[in-house]
Amino acid sequence: MSTLKRQSLDFREFAFELIRHQQAIAEKLGLNLTDFKALGLLHRLGDMTPKRLAEAMGMSAAAMTTIIDRLEKARYIERKRGGGDRRSVNVHALEGSEKKVERLYKSLRDLTETAVASFSERDLKVIANYVSTATKTFREATAKLQSS
Repeated sequence: MSTLKRQSLDFREFAFELIRHQQAIAEKLGLNLTDFKALGLLHRLGDMTPKRLAEAMGMSAAAMTTIIDRLEKARYIERKRGGGDRRSVNVHALEGSEKKVERLYKSLRDLTETAVASFSERDLKVIANYVSTATKTFREATAKLQSS
């Protein structure tokens, strides 16, 4: 395997900087990283039950209850009773919470646009494919770690 190929497959530095960026955003919002990840899932996937959110995060229902409590207290989310069953609860992000997060991603979006401005459409397709493949790779590697 060539040096370039080996370097491109080492996700550790990329992942480290990605996590640092996520941590910086979470801190600006007054959240810890785990709570910020839960909020991000609600922004991307929409309303869900606490159980489904816990499963998506790979954590226990008890831990998720604590996260939901903190996010609700910080006014980023709320619990809503579902339909006719008063025991059923969905969690959803409050209106405006996504805008707060998006505002903090602006510098990354701007820098990314500048960084890729010189790439051709073909290059951008390769990069998009690489990011998609890397995302799947991270997902699979995490699942393996969690199952062992």
